[in-house]
Amino acid sequence: MRKKRVIIDADPATGVPLRDVDDGLAILFLLASPEVHLEGITVNFGNVNAEKGTEVAKKLLHVTGRDIPVFTGAASKKQLGTPNPAVDYLIETVNSNPGEISLLAVAPLTNVATAMMLDTHFAENLAELVIMGGSIDFGIFAHLGEFNFHLDGMAASIVINTDVPKTLITMDVISKAVFTDTHLDILKKGKGTVNNYIVNAIEPWLRLNRKVFFKKKGFFPWDPVAAACMVDKTMFNDNYVKLSVQPGGIRSGRITSITSMDSSEPVEGNIPVNMPLELDAARFMDLFINSLASY
Repeated sequence: MRKKRVIIDADPATGVPLRDVDDGLAILFLLASPEVHLEGITVNFGNVNAEKGTEVAKKLLHVTGRDIPVFTGAASKKQLGTPNPAVDYLIETVNSNPGEISLLAVAPLTNVATAMMLDTHFAENLAELVIMGGSIDFGIFAHLGEFNFHLDGMAASIVINTDVPKTLITMDVISKAVFTDTHLDILKKGKGTVNNYIVNAIEPWLRLNRKVFFKKKGFFPWDPVAAACMVDKTMFNDNYVKLSVQPGGIRSGRITSITSMDSSEPVEGNIPVNMPLELDAARFMDLFINSLASY
């Protein structure tokens, strides 16, 4: 089986108190998936600053014993359009392997947009782009903009409007999957350093989210669901659209318009965005938990 070559652009905060664990879980999911070869990790500001995110990513790789390059990227949205080590790596790797690299973007899109701005060949040489971001009808986030899009609405607008085959995994479809105590109990049965790392990171985040999303009794695995697109896209439906993102203001990152398209074929030169509305949540959670339990 030919493995999919993937770079993940993330803002990992796994193990940092009161911060999201999902970027790190997405990385662990990809590392455990035989369908994927993780080429590298680029870090953007977001859940934590870029330097701390780099530290978290390197610790995760150290715990798992994996030797994968990590590059620090944008420190804020003010650095949109400014080169950095993460952007340099993205451009060099994608352009050296045209049509071979899939990019999973699960952070604010400053690094990705900057690569597109600095090198016109970058987007055309990507095999595909999968984005975790945006909200159609998920509470206040649909009104003010989802976290990743909101932190750099201009970058999100640039990326969405750039012609490259892309899949957008929104909060709406991700919220169909919930990580609960039952899933944690499965992981607690495992042994070893990596398993302990995973359980110790998840447990406090699960406790916090049980209070916030008390009706769901757990947390939504935001970035791992997006990572599932790199592992098995058949868990999602296809839903091709043309959409716009508000680039600035108090509602920066809000999806402002959605027009349904008939297929993935370009219309007037523009490639539609695949924005799934359905997820086989049970199949995803089984795959995700089994992957984490395999360490």
